[in-house]
Amino acid sequence: MLIFREAVAEDAEALLAHLRAVGGETDNLTFGSEGFQISAEREARFINRFIKNEDELMLVATDGELIVANGVIERERIPRLSHRARLTLTVLRDYWGRGIGSRLMEMMVDFCRESGAQVVTLEVRADNDRAVSLYKKFGFGTVGRMEKYFRIGEEYHAAYLMELIL
Repeated sequence: MLIFREAVAEDAEALLAHLRAVGGETDNLTFGSEGFQISAEREARFINRFIKNEDELMLVATDGELIVANGVIERERIPRLSHRARLTLTVLRDYWGRGIGSRLMEMMVDFCRESGAQVVTLEVRADNDRAVSLYKKFGFGTVGRMEKYFRIGEEYHAAYLMELIL
């Protein structure tokens, strides 16, 4: 049974394992199978930041003990940009097509509205049609294209900058 909830510090090791797994399954992310080269203690501190800040959010979707998806909303701290939030989303390949990304998107967009964010942005690989379609479904529009955003080996890939005005 899938459970959608806010991340807690005790998720640190499982979340790092999720990021390594999802990074190794696709070239659509800014990282690969190396995930994030940080300790579980540092990841726990990072998770606690979201717990302490009422205008930021880190979600996980779990299937038993396995984290199958992760969604993050980070707010800008600079006063002139504090109306903006940045969204990131990962889902394990075996769980694609089950509505997990849509559910996390719904939760994150609702959170942004409730927390007073006025603009939500994200970057997505331009040829990641599945993700682009998901973001458009939630009202995101493409506001720019960044050439050579990703470099995987010696090959470059463009990314879209997408934005949702709330």
